Amino acid sequence: MDDPEKLTPERYEVLKLVSEISEKSPFKVAPIQELIDVITSKRNIKSGAVRKMVYELNKDGYLENPLRGCWRLTEKGRSLLKEVEGVGDS
Repeated sequence: MDDPEKLTPERYEVLKLVSEISEKSPFKVAPIQELIDVITSKRNIKSGAVRKMVYELNKDGYLENPLRGCWRLTEKGRSLLKEVEGVGDS
């Protein structure tokens, strides 16, 4: 998924949430349960689908799992987020 064109709105939302939640956390991580709670309350997405997206983003190198049950963006994830958010800036 190195191509930002292949980033689905749901995966973008996960990356964005990980970024926002981890910025506020003293350990700079986003707990999986908090991600699930926020996303499932906003969208009609089941918790298993959120976990699968997080796992796939990790497998693709966009998220890392420094603490059990907690996630944060990798440099690759931060770059992708910046690139996608910069697409509308002209």
